[in-house]
Amino acid sequence: VTADVRDIDGLRNHLADCEVVFHLAAIDNRRTCQRDFPLAFDVNVKGTSNLLSLCSEAERVIFVSSTMVYGEPRYLPIDEAHPLDGYEPYAVTKIAGEYLCRAFQFNQELRFTIVRNSNTYGPGQTRDSLVPSLIIEGLTQKQIEVWTPSVVRDFQYVDNCIEGLINIAESESTLGETVNLGTGIGITTGEFTDLICKKLETTWVDLQKPDPVSSKLISDISKLALLTGWKPNVSLEEGLTMTIEYYRSLIEHESATDKVS
Repeated sequence: VTADVRDIDGLRNHLADCEVVFHLAAIDNRRTCQRDFPLAFDVNVKGTSNLLSLCSEAERVIFVSSTMVYGEPRYLPIDEAHPLDGYEPYAVTKIAGEYLCRAFQFNQELRFTIVRNSNTYGPGQTRDSLVPSLIIEGLTQKQIEVWTPSVVRDFQYVDNCIEGLINIAESESTLGETVNLGTGIGITTGEFTDLICKKLETTWVDLQKPDPVSSKLISDISKLALLTGWKPNVSLEEGLTMTIEYYRSLIEHESATDKVS
């Protein structure tokens, strides 16, 4: 189904018989959240409130938060006990969503798990997200522009993320808990772009544009491993290869379509 979390009446029919609800609906582009905070607030905060209000009968709500809630880390890797110190609009809306889960637990005994997700990438991701934008730029422009190559992120392939979420949902041990979901391995944006360039036989350039976000985010995933036994199966190399092939095929298909039209 396609629905709008701001439309509580529309949500009601979709959620009526759900046993487990994975709540990922959000404005997740940081720059969009900065440009249009009222929109981000409506979707990410009010929309989350709408959804949670309809889940009192569900066995579990999996609320997908973000490692951005930690802000600038005080130590690495970041465990779940790290203070919440996110300051930019996207992070703030995710912090609000986490507290809404606790409020609805208090008010209507909501059964939930909070998942602080790291940077997820893979086939099908929207083009304005970081990884697709780097790949598509390399495929079409033969050079990739990078804003802040020193930023460190924990990049996880989408299949690992999905398997992790399913493990969380199927485990009683994660009920009421907050867990990090990622790989536990950090890599700079520059190093990550290097990997892309090697596969595309292209180059990248440092624009030297500061990006006022958390400089290093590496998840400690030991709690999730302890609770469920889960660990990521797809390596960065494998995930990146599959993602590049997806966008290469997409660009080639669009080019062929343009020529026909």
